Amino acid sequence: MWIVMNQLRVQNGKADQVAARFQTTKGIEQMEGFVRMQVLVDLSQDEHDVVTIMTTWDKQEHFHAWQASQAYKGVHKKRDEGTSEVKPLVLSNAVTEYAVVADHTHA
Repeated sequence: MWIVMNQLRVQNGKADQVAARFQTTKGIEQMEGFVRMQVLVDLSQDEHDVVTIMTTWDKQEHFHAWQASQAYKGVHKKRDEGTSEVKPLVLSNAVTEYAVVADHTHA
């Protein structure tokens, strides 16, 4: 399993507005190897909010195929053109990728 976390530092009080952008999927769920997407909101910071988009994939290669896909390019078109209504709310972001080495679930 492969997990990718895109952690967005957003303007204080704007987490819900940014998280709303991820309430519906726009093609990622059709990609081979896609397992799930979770949107996490951290309101514990004083100076900014944090929205983390966490996707789980069967393999690293599946995530990279998503990044190279037309669906990915379409979803990120407004961001890349600078016309996204959410982008001005994002102060910075960091993407990290993880190999899952242990996974425990409820029995």
